[in-house]
Amino acid sequence: MTNDPEADGRVDPRDLLLRTDWNTVEHCCPDVAPETPVILLELLDEDPRVQGLALRTLTETLTRGDVFHTATAPAARYVAAVLGDPRTLAEVVDRAPQEEVDLGPQTPFELRVGLLAWLGDSTVEALRQRSRPYGDAEDLEAFLDLAPELYEAVRPLLDGGSPAAREAALGAVLPLLRLNALADRRAGLRDTVLRAAFGDGPLRLRAVDTLHSWGEDVSAFL
Repeated sequence: MTNDPEADGRVDPRDLLLRTDWNTVEHCCPDVAPETPVILLELLDEDPRVQGLALRTLTETLTRGDVFHTATAPAARYVAAVLGDPRTLAEVVDRAPQEEVDLGPQTPFELRVGLLAWLGDSTVEALRQRSRPYGDAEDLEAFLDLAPELYEAVRPLLDGGSPAAREAALGAVLPLLRLNALADRRAGLRDTVLRAAFGDGPLRLRAVDTLHSWGEDVSAFL
């Protein structure tokens, strides 16, 4: 028997948070939303309802309106670091109460899927905005500079977990592979990218964009 807190894949979220001076960074809405470290800690709460709300708050405050903030990059580092934590397997919903009334009950999904989707969507948006960012270019580039670190965190999830988590991991990896910082990882995943490009799943166009960024002829996919 072991008392190692990381023996089951868990990490110490507070230790991770101590690596950032949160007083020097902020999200979009410091006057109306919890501080970033509070949001991040709640992602690993024992109550799935709290986790789902934290995921919703994460997306609304760190990349609201597709704008990157000073807290976005350090928050992404934290999210990447906890992806393997079993607490991210919790089934959550992230609709506000009024949305539940208007749209009906939401089908629960793994928190890990939601976190991977946030990383993937944020990378796609950062690449799209690179020549003309909506916010501060330094904040956007700080996020993209994390590409190797994000890749190392997401890559193992391509081969394990639920089908939804594997698909979300692929959705997060595909835009990362467009960056020159990960050029040496492309060959090992080329077949995976090609399968996605030839398929009819929701990631087909993202895979085609990745191949195009490598300079490959994608006319057959279009």
